[in-house]
Amino acid sequence: MPLSDSEQRCVEYTLNTSPASRQHSYSLPTGMVHYFEVRPPHQSLRIDSDAIVETYQRDPLTGLQFEDDDSYFYESNTTRERYCEYLLPTPLVQLHPETDRIANVARRQDGTSTASFLVTLTRALHRVLEYRPGVTSVDSTILHVLEHGSGVCQDFAHLMLAICRRQHIPARYVSGYLYNGARQGAVSTPAEIRSAQRAREQAAPDDGFSESIAQSFVGTDAMHAWVECLMPDGSWRGFDPTNNLVTNHKYIKVHFGRDYADVAPLRGVYRGPIAHTMEVSVVVTQI
Repeated sequence: MPLSDSEQRCVEYTLNTSPASRQHSYSLPTGMVHYFEVRPPHQSLRIDSDAIVETYQRDPLTGLQFEDDDSYFYESNTTRERYCEYLLPTPLVQLHPETDRIANVARRQDGTSTASFLVTLTRALHRVLEYRPGVTSVDSTILHVLEHGSGVCQDFAHLMLAICRRQHIPARYVSGYLYNGARQGAVSTPAEIRSAQRAREQAAPDDGFSESIAQSFVGTDAMHAWVECLMPDGSWRGFDPTNNLVTNHKYIKVHFGRDYADVAPLRGVYRGPIAHTMEVSVVVTQI
């Protein structure tokens, strides 16, 4: 079930299974989980999850600061203790020193703030990694992704998490959906983003200014994954290295956690033949 927070609200949610089942749910700090059992013998299981989510339109560049050095915030013991779970390694996000090479390249680019580093890192990962399904699996390691230089959105997110945590920036994995509309907030360079911010501030409120580029997203035919990083003002801001974007109202969050294992969309056990297949279809429409 999509979560409700300051950026979106889940208005309606339904879950149906065939064969039919009785569903239960429980709440976690990261979102709502539904569970069910189907005990009678069956040849197939169909799960239909439908939600209406209201997202709050905002300029994805608003609030990002590129000028000042804010490293003091991330060096603070208070920050490290409060957000330790998003700084520590996990089985899927191991903090290998090999990731420092990418971080050093991003650090040398324009700007000294964390926001500058993050948008440059988002852009760098988008350029150096190739989106290629089939070369990784749900349990692929960071070293595997670095070795092959390709993967899917999960791999892009895990690598960015590893780099951020090595740089003492609390970062969390976000799983959700993406509406395939016009791109907004595309990441180029911090200098170009600052220029866009100034243009936005000088523009009339109703002129519809954006950095929109007509181009299809990656990750709209299944659940998508991106990264949220803690900013010095205490807010979490989303970065999508797969699509080279700062997240906006076209992103629909379902759950967040330390890595993919915390937010797998479907988890369960069944008794039957080892051989099985699974098909997934995602449709996101604007209403």
